[in-house]
Amino acid sequence: MAAMKSRDEVEHRIDQVFGGSMPLTEDELAPPSIDAPYVIAHFHGRSRADIDRESFLPSLHMEDFTYMTAQAVEYYLPAVLKLMLIQPYDFELWIFLSSFLRSARRDDEKTLRGLRPAQHAAIADWLEFLSREIDEMIGFDRKDAAKLARLYRQLANAAT
Repeated sequence: MAAMKSRDEVEHRIDQVFGGSMPLTEDELAPPSIDAPYVIAHFHGRSRADIDRESFLPSLHMEDFTYMTAQAVEYYLPAVLKLMLIQPYDFELWIFLSSFLRSARRDDEKTLRGLRPAQHAAIADWLEFLSREIDEMIGFDRKDAAKLARLYRQLANAAT
């Protein structure tokens, strides 16, 4: 079992393992689809630094992640993970973000499963931190967060 990490350690690890370059073209942001124009409208030209609590609407923008390219998810996901570490915790964000992260349970899911082992481990650390830190509240279940952490730890360990 990995040692418990602090909020600062979790944030530092996210910054360390999620490099990635900002998607500059529409094709780098979203493959052609009926939903691509929405992803492009919401994210084109936005840097990670532009993703903040005032402008990020979880119920709208988290859905965009399912239509993004792997490059775009790798670029924008760290900013959203770090939004979830800000107190007071945003339970609406948790509901939509955890749903997106749960999609890695599907064997045919390629974007999240395609992340590098160090990135899976950083997500597992983040989930473990939240499962210890956040009190049970509407929309947040510690056991669910811990179970999701185990999935990402397994993904990290499977490739090493």
